[in-house]
Amino acid sequence: MTRFIRALPLVLFSIVPSVSAAPIVVPAGTPIHFKLLRTISTASAKAGELVPAALTAPIVVAGRTVAKAGSRAVVRIRAAEASGRIGGSAKLTFTLSAITLANGRKVGVHTSSYSRGGRAHVKHNATYIAGAGIIGALAGQAIGHDAQSTQKGAAIGAGVGIGAAAATGKFDFEKRAGDRFKLTLRSPIRTTL
Repeated sequence: MTRFIRALPLVLFSIVPSVSAAPIVVPAGTPIHFKLLRTISTASAKAGELVPAALTAPIVVAGRTVAKAGSRAVVRIRAAEASGRIGGSAKLTFTLSAITLANGRKVGVHTSSYSRGGRAHVKHNATYIAGAGIIGALAGQAIGHDAQSTQKGAAIGAGVGIGAAAATGKFDFEKRAGDRFKLTLRSPIRTTL
């Protein structure tokens, strides 16, 4: 009888089916909150560049944590354009390309994009060029007292204005380490925990 009682737990344990990890699906549309771990500048960023990030909120499905806050993530720069001096605004577009799940596995993800354009040159350039042109015209008028002198002064002044606009005209911007973002999944993540 004693042998039977000792063997009973082993028999019962072998009868209980083994529990395998149930699949979990993180649906498309799920928000992913994260922060950059390195600054991105439009002056130097390149399309295809990978930037480290970290989740700032857990991803939870049906009460189960799929990815923890603080988990590593990877940002992929999709497009980057530096600002020109006279024309061409700075531009930056990026997505999340991977996250690390609670089980330690790194998975590729497809998310919405963050996009931003820089400051436009038109108003800035117009201010410098028009202001210098007016000053040049007034100087030409004061010196020559005729229409031809005024025109020459305006042309010289506008040229100086173009040079001043070019010297001050770069409008690159940065997204700093620690800046927080929210993108959404475009396709589901399928995993087991």
